[in-house]
Amino acid sequence: MHLKHLILLFAAVGLAFTGSAQNTIYTHAVGNWRNGPVVYISPLVQTTEAATTPDLIARLKAEHPEFQAIEDIDVLRFATMEEGEQSRQVLKSKYLRRGLTVEMFEGPDRDAPEGTTE
Repeated sequence: MHLKHLILLFAAVGLAFTGSAQNTIYTHAVGNWRNGPVVYISPLVQTTEAATTPDLIARLKAEHPEFQAIEDIDVLRFATMEEGEQSRQVLKSKYLRRGLTVEMFEGPDRDAPEGTTE
């Protein structure tokens, strides 16, 4: 009987820890960020801390076919939407200064993709 109680206790503790990792965060991805020639910046999306990088990349590729063939993808995470949006703008500026083309994708509630070669 004690073994059943011990197993139940460990299961409850395990669930408590997984439940605490469910805070809301914001994320975006950058594709072809090392060498271009076109750098793709995904829209900012809401997720949780429990989402893994492979999960987020799979979601990105499903929502944006342009990322399907890209192997060089980096996923960035932020505590607030403002931090994430600021990151997107800073990255865009940095890649434009390097002479690369930047393609920024917006979320469904925003405008169509914005191609920039400034």
